[in-house]
Amino acid sequence: MSPSERLLEDALAIRMLFQRLLLANEKVTMAFRTERREFSLLAVEADGIALAMERPEFENWKLAPAEKISMNLEDRGFKYEAVMACEGLGRVDDLSVCKLELPRTLRRADAHRLVDFAPDHADLPKGTFSNAKNLLLDGQVTGFGREGLELSLLDPRQKVQDYFRMGDVSTMDLPLGGNLHLVAPARVAYVGDRVVGLEFTEKADKDLLGSYRTWLDGQERLQAQRDREDFESGGRKIARTPADLPPARLLVDRDPLILLLTENEEFGRRIAEGLGRKFGFLVLDYIKGPVIPLLKDWQVTAGNWGRVRLILIHNRLRLASPLELARQLAEQEKCPLPILIAGTDEDLELKRLRAVEAGAVDYLAVEPFKILSVLKKLDEMIQLFQ
Repeated sequence: MSPSERLLEDALAIRMLFQRLLLANEKVTMAFRTERREFSLLAVEADGIALAMERPEFENWKLAPAEKISMNLEDRGFKYEAVMACEGLGRVDDLSVCKLELPRTLRRADAHRLVDFAPDHADLPKGTFSNAKNLLLDGQVTGFGREGLELSLLDPRQKVQDYFRMGDVSTMDLPLGGNLHLVAPARVAYVGDRVVGLEFTEKADKDLLGSYRTWLDGQERLQAQRDREDFESGGRKIARTPADLPPARLLVDRDPLILLLTENEEFGRRIAEGLGRKFGFLVLDYIKGPVIPLLKDWQVTAGNWGRVRLILIHNRLRLASPLELARQLAEQEKCPLPILIAGTDEDLELKRLRAVEAGAVDYLAVEPFKILSVLKKLDEMIQLFQ
């Protein structure tokens, strides 16, 4: 992919990219008309992919074969956009899926960046970098380009915005292995949330830059070889089964106890820390199937949900739709507990209506997380259903 075009057009490379996302259990964002949300990849085939989607949501989106769908995804720190054709609804390993054709082109959505290559391994080069005030900083390269590179600061307490400004001149001192040691002046081209882009200046040693670019070409070839080997050995993989995931975990041991269904560990930790003085929290990384058997260690049965007094379904689930899971709990598992679906505060009334239609008692905005309003809503629901 050339820096000028920032397009990925090779069909095999596109398929390998989607397989990397599949094997890493990464999600993609699909948008169609007014609808937009993240989806889990379930399969990657020679000519298409499958995303977890139940029929009611498929029909709600008003999807149909040949409809064009926008997709956003991220691979190795690079953001891409694509337009894909819907092939319809199907099934993969007894899971309902929306099938899409593989896109012919992936376009970089972050074309302003200097870098086009980030190796898929942890031992990224570390070195020192100076800022305009000649302060030496320890950093790590996060991406490489022929005209510059990106770095992050090793000290998590340091913020790149506090040390670099657009146009500032920096000097990098970066050992790249073997006898190659890149010492070059660079100019700050952009400053992101966690990285700074440094572009080589005209004063950089041309012979040294030539050696660096030769080294970079070799690294890209090695990565391409590893990618091909991983692809050929990886085969087709359906997303993880419940046996691959940890059981329900007790984050806070307190009554009343709330069951939180989410794949997002950070969200579970944050809500437990914020509300743990009032409620207990049992968190389950849910994939598919009935919920009750997954809670047998907590004495939950069809007729008795034990200590659990409320179920909170986060909008971040690995495979399931939060609405379909609420419907399953209410209709199939006959759950007598209040069920809330939690997510962002966008289109709040529409999300509340859909939550109630699916069998939940309400929709709860938790992003942004306003601790007092969330606490009040949870307390009201538990009191109402006692």
